[in-house]
Amino acid sequence: MRSSVMGVVLSLLLVSCGAFNFQHDHVSIGADQTTVQRVAVFDFNFDRPERGRIERGKIERPANAGEIVAEIFAEHLLGTGLYQVVGKERMESIMRQHDLRPADLLALPDWKRIHDLLGVDGIVLGVVSEYGDWRSRLNWGGVSIFTARLVNVASGDVVWSVSVNHNTALVNAAAATHTGAESATAKLLASIDR
Repeated sequence: MRSSVMGVVLSLLLVSCGAFNFQHDHVSIGADQTTVQRVAVFDFNFDRPERGRIERGKIERPANAGEIVAEIFAEHLLGTGLYQVVGKERMESIMRQHDLRPADLLALPDWKRIHDLLGVDGIVLGVVSEYGDWRSRLNWGGVSIFTARLVNVASGDVVWSVSVNHNTALVNAAAATHTGAESATAKLLASIDR
């Protein structure tokens, strides 16, 4: 009797873990992908409180989630071989030399200065809608929801856009981001005709 009760409890836990997994990625491609070869990935925008609640229970959100997601996405974008990615340290060094912040560059009416300063054809901008580790009474996991887009600095046109929504049980937010970024960049690579 006792072993059958434990079997039922274990089965319910496994079903509940599987029911908490949601993974979706989407890629949209613009008309011109061929002129951008070298890109800079800026920290993604993230305006959420550090702690809060979601439908699954309590969630902890790091204040630097935009930086974390941008770094992970840049790693997977580099892995596609589609673009040369300017190192973050180099980008920050150049910006310090010219006493600029990314927001200053993006506020320019003409993005040609971004090309001149950083030596890039495109910039990757992103928004993190949700990022953090959640915990409920019976389960835990990580959520990572973000969009990223590549903008041609010469024309201002969006070359491509990807969206990732990964809410996964039994992994943390960084692992959910890696899985989502890997899936999205693989779809991006398959969609771009080079």
